[in-house]
Amino acid sequence: MKKLKVMDLFAGAGGLSNGFEQTGRFEVKIAVEINENARKTYEMNHHKDVILFEDITKLRYTDENAERIGEFCDIDVVIGGPPCQGFSNANRQQNTLISSNNNLVKEYLRAIEEIRPIAFVMENVKSMESEKHKFFMSEGDEVELIKLEIEPVEEHIKIGRSISYSDNLRNFLMNAYEQRTDLTPFMINKNLFSKLNTLLKHAKKQSTKDLLQFIEKETNYKFFMKVINKHWLNQHREYWNSLYQLDWADLGETLKNLMSKKTEDIASYTDKLENIIEAQKVIRKISEVIENRILLFDIEENQHDIEIIIKSFNVFNYITRKFTSLGYALNEDKYIFNAAHYGVAQERSRLVLMGIRSTCLKTEDVITPEPLFHNRVEYNKIYDAIGDLENISPGVNVKNDEMDKTFHRPLLDSPLNDYLNNIDKIYNHVRTESREVALKRFQALKEGQNFHNLDESLKTTYTDHSRTQNTIYRRLAYNEPSDTVLNARKSMWVHPVIDRAISIREAARLQSFQDSYKFCGPKDSQYQQIGNAVPPLLARVIAEGILLSLGEEVKENIREVLLPNLVVENSLKECVLSEVKSLRVKV
Repeated sequence: MKKLKVMDLFAGAGGLSNGFEQTGRFEVKIAVEINENARKTYEMNHHKDVILFEDITKLRYTDENAERIGEFCDIDVVIGGPPCQGFSNANRQQNTLISSNNNLVKEYLRAIEEIRPIAFVMENVKSMESEKHKFFMSEGDEVELIKLEIEPVEEHIKIGRSISYSDNLRNFLMNAYEQRTDLTPFMINKNLFSKLNTLLKHAKKQSTKDLLQFIEKETNYKFFMKVINKHWLNQHREYWNSLYQLDWADLGETLKNLMSKKTEDIASYTDKLENIIEAQKVIRKISEVIENRILLFDIEENQHDIEIIIKSFNVFNYITRKFTSLGYALNEDKYIFNAAHYGVAQERSRLVLMGIRSTCLKTEDVITPEPLFHNRVEYNKIYDAIGDLENISPGVNVKNDEMDKTFHRPLLDSPLNDYLNNIDKIYNHVRTESREVALKRFQALKEGQNFHNLDESLKTTYTDHSRTQNTIYRRLAYNEPSDTVLNARKSMWVHPVIDRAISIREAARLQSFQDSYKFCGPKDSQYQQIGNAVPPLLARVIAEGILLSLGEEVKENIREVLLPNLVVENSLKECVLSEVKSLRVKV
């Protein structure tokens, strides 16, 4: 039976590809992943003939006649999850105004528009559908938004605070926008900008002692001394305003005096430093606007703030309308999936858009997978995923990560555990080494507890422990499904009954990776790859939905794998009913 050819974009470690390939009906031909270690993992676990690309922005799928070219000619299905971190480009707490990840989402759309596969799957964070996720309207968007019947909304975005020369700065920047001026020569480098920001925080404390202590710290002293010795005025290639240049010169002299322990008027120094920093913030934001060709309608002062007036439109609304306009039927009514519903020992809700070219859809609607389990009582638990590894002590050396499962037995009556134990070896059963403080915390925690349950004496290494998330130092509970797996090393997740961090393999099992799936790269990278991945079991049921929507056969569905007793039970019932009907006919 012919396999459907797949291209996996933003492939990561390959969880999505793995789930699709488990059906036996999909063959990955192309994968795109920019992270080197994730790419090595992908290569390790998939067919050697898979073509791996790094940078999606450099890919060309068609020629000048819009005909598919090269290896993209026979692609049937496109899958992938564009990066989701910092997805909201209207997040005013970010140092940058515009998230580059928005452009990567558009790269996914470009692939669908140019390749026109018979089906696609796009996976992303659950919150992608919320109103806060927006694109800023750029020069090329106006015609398309009209075509898609999307009305952009006017936004007033704060980009800095008012300063003594705000009017001059506004006039300079509006002219720079109109002339498409490169603002880089007017900006100081990122390291200096960051150091000055921290310097301002200390200056605002109005304590000369605190300020001097910051400056005299060895790393800071060396940094500032190097900057001053390299000619302070040359930190800008150009100056946009003479008053600003005078402030910058005075700032350098004051800093030089402070380094020589000559006291200064801190209030005056703080005002000039704040003016410089706010001007730099505003210039940086407008530089982003110019570089990304965002339509800027005005820059204005509103009370004590400087704001830009732009227009925006909702990301999810745009994506769904775009796909529909390209002729795809979507799973419009059901696109949020909890991995726990499909056998993963983890509550992980993700947004998954399934698209079938309307001319290829063989069912009334796109078929979405029905849950195998419906509530927490039914869900597979952490014990189902990792309970059999309790007596296999993990190592700490990532380069020595292969073990035989000597005297090991999978758990009885746990189809998930049987599914995960698909080979007689175990890879990546490696944990992070624990220092004394961490070990004391491990010992103090009971199953289900986290950092906030610790005694105050064990929280002293955190500056503000009240802001620590509930997932930090969580001791897992065997009889519960896991929380969403992120980077288990950074979160310091603790084994349910042993005083140690969970291993890379245990984290992988919580994500439903089978034991044959091996991860590559440094320890932290492996934990991160796992946290970023799509659980293969979730990917598998999505793949089954795509097949059914295309009128294709599913050989062995996941229900048969994870609920074998129920499947047998139902088969027996069907046989009995069939015999009863046969007897009735004879009578």
